[in-house]
Amino acid sequence: MSNRRTLMAAAAIVLAAVAGIGVYMYASNADKRAQEDAHFVPALVATSDIAKGTTGQEALQAGLIAREKVSRASIPPSIVTNVDTLVNKVAAGRIDTKQFITSETFVSAEDGVGGNFANAIARQDLVAVSVTVDASRGVANQIAPGDHVDIATSGKDAQGNATTDYLLRDVKVLAVGTATVQQGNALAQASSAAVAPTAAPGSGLLTFEVTSDEALQVIAASTGASNMYLVLLPPKLGGSGGSTSATGSR
Repeated sequence: MSNRRTLMAAAAIVLAAVAGIGVYMYASNADKRAQEDAHFVPALVATSDIAKGTTGQEALQAGLIAREKVSRASIPPSIVTNVDTLVNKVAAGRIDTKQFITSETFVSAEDGVGGNFANAIARQDLVAVSVTVDASRGVANQIAPGDHVDIATSGKDAQGNATTDYLLRDVKVLAVGTATVQQGNALAQASSAAVAPTAAPGSGLLTFEVTSDEALQVIAASTGASNMYLVLLPPKLGGSGGSTSATGSR
């Protein structure tokens, strides 16, 4: 009986020792993990805003990307540490100051950074919206990419009276059909050297460059009970993209 009690006591001591070792190992590993996470590691960070489409080589040469020491715990899994991987790539979108450079921020040139319409938009705060206007309401389909128009609507009020008013003024036409401003400029340059004039644009599908709020106005006007009319403006030198609302400048 005495031997049995001795064995049980010895077993209890061994179990307690094993448990103590387990707790110690867990605590030690936790401390080690915390120390590793607290370590600072090198990472590539944007030192200034980088525009969409900027090549990695341009960003590096301009000093827009720098290597900084950052906490290991703060970096994303796809962080880029080797500047050589950026040389043949382009910024997939706008990169803000202090943003980490990852495998998603720069993509290969073959992947592209947007289509013709997206790249034709002048600024980050503008968007493109398309509507179809027939020849009688769209200046006989003579509007070309790069032209500026006023957008007017005609309808009836609650009393049935005819109403006509300007919705937006000085709106840039980003594209006509599938031809963008850049393509239109290239066509104009090619046609200037030819003897015969080029054919009229001839499409009632127009894409405007507007703000997000103005895009909703254009959509509402083109799908509502009122009729949309376009008023072609004369060309102006040095004009900027975007539009002016009927109530004033943006």
